[in-house]
Amino acid sequence: MEPVYAVEIFAPPNCVAAVDTVLSRRRGHIVSDKPHAGTPLHLIKAYIPCMDSFGFETDLRTHTHGQAMCLSSFDHWAIVPGNPLDTSIQLKPLEPAQPAHLARDFMIKTRRRKGLSEDIAISKFFDEELLAHLQGANIDIFQN
Repeated sequence: MEPVYAVEIFAPPNCVAAVDTVLSRRRGHIVSDKPHAGTPLHLIKAYIPCMDSFGFETDLRTHTHGQAMCLSSFDHWAIVPGNPLDTSIQLKPLEPAQPAHLARDFMIKTRRRKGLSEDIAISKFFDEELLAHLQGANIDIFQN
């Protein structure tokens, strides 16, 4: 799971496309876009994962030439895309992970930071008797 911010962005109508571009690069998406009453600005409501929000405001202001401003706050938790136990995924150092591989990337980096092994063996959490029973019942505990 990862935290997700709710972002409110005030921008002129001609900057809405730039806002959408900045959000889509950071796995964010627009929820609503409507004119703000009494002002020449649009109120854009969006969601952006917390991990991808660092530097967002600077990026937003750069792409809109300083015309957009934002306010973000925690909104909810979301499931990280991908399978953290998929060992066929090869992560390259100093390259961002593809969106489908993020769960594996987060898990590996967290385990490295904590000094834990990158290899996850679920079977070490079960005693031999239970494993034999599960195998006898044709239950696959290692399914992805």
